[in-house]
Amino acid sequence: MLPLAIMAVPLVWGQVGNEPISSNAMQALYPVEWPAGPSRDLAPAWAQPGQINFARWDGGPIETAKAFLSGWPGFNPPDPDTVYAMTNWYDPRTISLLRAAGVNGIWVTLSNGFSIPTEKRQRDQLKVYIDRCHSLGIHVIAYESIANLFWEDMYEKVPESRNWISIGKDGKPVPYGAAAYTKVGRITRYMANLSHPGWRDYLLKRIDLVIDAGADGVIYDNNFSNALFDTYKVVFQYASSRKRDFLLMGNFHANTYVFNRLLNSITTEDGLEPGVYANSNVKALPKETQEGLLPVAGGALVNNIGLLRIHQTLSEGWKPFMIEDGHREVGERLSNPMSAARHQLALAEDKMFGASMELFVEGAFARGLWNHEPETMEIWQAIGRYNRFFIDNKALYTGYRSCASVAIILDDDGAGLWLLNGLAARNVIYDVLYEHDLTPERLTPYSAVAVLTAETVRERAVTALERYISDGGKLFLAGDAATRDEKGRLRTRRPFFGGKFAKGECVYYEKLPPLDSLASALLSSERTPAVRITAPPGVLYNVVEQPEVGRVLIHLLNYTLRPVFSLHVDADGAFVDAKLLSPDAVREPLRIRSSSRAGLQLEVPLMKIYSLIVLQKAGRTTTSGK
Repeated sequence: MLPLAIMAVPLVWGQVGNEPISSNAMQALYPVEWPAGPSRDLAPAWAQPGQINFARWDGGPIETAKAFLSGWPGFNPPDPDTVYAMTNWYDPRTISLLRAAGVNGIWVTLSNGFSIPTEKRQRDQLKVYIDRCHSLGIHVIAYESIANLFWEDMYEKVPESRNWISIGKDGKPVPYGAAAYTKVGRITRYMANLSHPGWRDYLLKRIDLVIDAGADGVIYDNNFSNALFDTYKVVFQYASSRKRDFLLMGNFHANTYVFNRLLNSITTEDGLEPGVYANSNVKALPKETQEGLLPVAGGALVNNIGLLRIHQTLSEGWKPFMIEDGHREVGERLSNPMSAARHQLALAEDKMFGASMELFVEGAFARGLWNHEPETMEIWQAIGRYNRFFIDNKALYTGYRSCASVAIILDDDGAGLWLLNGLAARNVIYDVLYEHDLTPERLTPYSAVAVLTAETVRERAVTALERYISDGGKLFLAGDAATRDEKGRLRTRRPFFGGKFAKGECVYYEKLPPLDSLASALLSSERTPAVRITAPPGVLYNVVEQPEVGRVLIHLLNYTLRPVFSLHVDADGAFVDAKLLSPDAVREPLRIRSSSRAGLQLEVPLMKIYSLIVLQKAGRTTTSGK
């Protein structure tokens, strides 16, 4: 019996109608109908969302060789201390670093594009390392490249691999695109053709080697291909047949996030170093990312909340998901680790959405840890303080549901991440839904629904939106949103696309309005929120509830990293207890300004980076986070 319903469902791929579709990529990448994904019982109990403190733990001889052959800073030209630390990274001494920082999940470099024979020595070393990690309660994922080949080694050791290379329109092998080949003097990395049976068989052989090494799952990088759907279908089927609770994740990007439907674990490296950037540094961000940034404290607020809300939806409430904040405000990640405070901000930003931050320790950071450099160890200790707080209060980071009354609809292309982050910066609390999943029942909880960047919306989803408006809902629509059906055909404008309709209303914008205006419109369409927070710009928050234990949780996050004084919170409802928790050194307790059966008026006297208010509803007795 196959673990994925995919295997038994015939696929109906999109076909171009009379009008050309706006994105050719959609036709190649996505099925018209997504089959059912993996079931909850295919994820192990230890991997619940919010329970993993994660680190990218790249290293070993093949990782150093990869860095040399890719022209990475610190390796080409080489810094001897960095090279030594990374080459010897899987010495058992580095496990003590994981324990010191409260890390209970890592990935290790098991395969990165060299041949199976060449990678054997590293695999043998990792068997011992993984076993030691497991004995200390640390779970291990194996890093592999799904499509990268170091062709010189592969052609020599596996001659048939010459036939597995992806060929471009110019008739030449497609090189991996993020290496500094000018430093190396030649192209060293080619991309595989994921459709080739020989390459897929090689991927499955590596799954056997991962399981033989004792790893708990695989993280696949370099997901750049139109054959992702079929490849992951085959790989997941095989991996699950070998080990039922085997975690499989792909390092997907904006237009491939939706492939997480097929897997039982999630990751992406698309996060940004969160905080308030200097205006001079904002200019280095991609132009689209710059759109909608909120001016704060003489700079601009950069957050990952849109990215997190997307992946929270794709996690379905049970898939573990990890986010790597790969972009640095200044410089690049191999040479410029984030500061201690920025690491803590990033850890809390992820955790308040049930995610785990992927600590990036390769390069200069790894060298500093290996040599116990004081500045690096200060960062590591700050990470440990936050991770221990999450461990001590682990019951507060799982089993919750959103309190959002606004939903934003995406299509499979997932465009508009900048917009989602921009709305979050203005404290619009929303859920992300995919048009594929829309039903009248799914939309019922929301007082407002927005379709802003989703050009493709299938017919049954449009019908659900029509029902939603008819019953009194409010829809926001912009530009070309919902102008094409699931087969890429232009649709006739529906009567409810603009103006009053039955009991509801559709607000149509010919083009997206400025984010301040859009945020105001969405905020005015919310139901009167049960929690209202008076916070200065730069303080963002998320409100969730744990219905089974009668708790309301208010996560507060200060992106300015400057102390904030006298933050006011009003909470409607009958509460018997209110507590303020923080991993920061804050001694001032939560102040209750007024209390009645109707609600509480609270004051947070001092906030540094992250605070959590825990409200206990009447009728329940437990307020412990342990």
